[in-house]
Amino acid sequence: MTLSNVRYAIALAVFTMALTSCATSDGGSGPTEFNEFDAGVSGCSQPIFPSEQPGLSLFEAPRFVTPSGETQRSIAPGSELLAEITVNAATRKVLAELSDGFEPERVIATAGVETPGNETISVSFFTPANALVGFYYIRLTLCGSDCDAVEVLFDITEPDPDNMFETGINAEYERTVIEEGDVLQVDATCVRVNSILIQ
Repeated sequence: MTLSNVRYAIALAVFTMALTSCATSDGGSGPTEFNEFDAGVSGCSQPIFPSEQPGLSLFEAPRFVTPSGETQRSIAPGSELLAEITVNAATRKVLAELSDGFEPERVIATAGVETPGNETISVSFFTPANALVGFYYIRLTLCGSDCDAVEVLFDITEPDPDNMFETGINAEYERTVIEEGDVLQVDATCVRVNSILIQ
C-alpha cells in the first residue's frame, strides 16, 4: 500500500469517526463542524438526523440530469429540466422548487412527487420561456405521510455578496425541521447544492 493510500485510509477513518460521533446518546443531533483532514483531503461532518424524519442521502446529492442520466450544467429557457433526488425511508412526499440562486424567493417552477421512500426519484420542471438568465437550484420540502405534522426543508443559506464562492448555491444545504408551522431545529448539512445555468 502506497503512502498516499495510507493517508487516504486514515482520513476516511477520521471522517467516519467524526460523522458517527455527532450523534448524542439519546439519538438526537450534536454539533456540526467542518474538518480539514491531513493528506490533502478535506471533509465535512453533520449531525446524524433521526431516521424517522424525512431526509436526503448524504452520498447522493440532488442533481440536474440529461435525459441519458448525465449531470446537466446548463439549459435554455423554455426547456424541460430533469432532476434526481435520493430520499430516505421515512420520506413519503417531496415538493421540489426550482429557485433562483441569488434571489431564493423567486421560484420559477415546482414539482411534487409521492414516494414509498428509500429511493432515487425523478422530477421534471418546465422552465418558462421568459425565465431570467442565471443560476438555479432545487429547494426541497420533504414530508412523511402528513405534511401538516412535520416538514423538513432543505434550502440554501443566505447568499453573502462578499463571499459568493462559499455561501448560497456554492455551499451545502441547510436543514430546517418544521412541526405544525413552528421551526424546531436548523442544522448545516454535508449535502452539496447543485446548480444549473439557465441561459
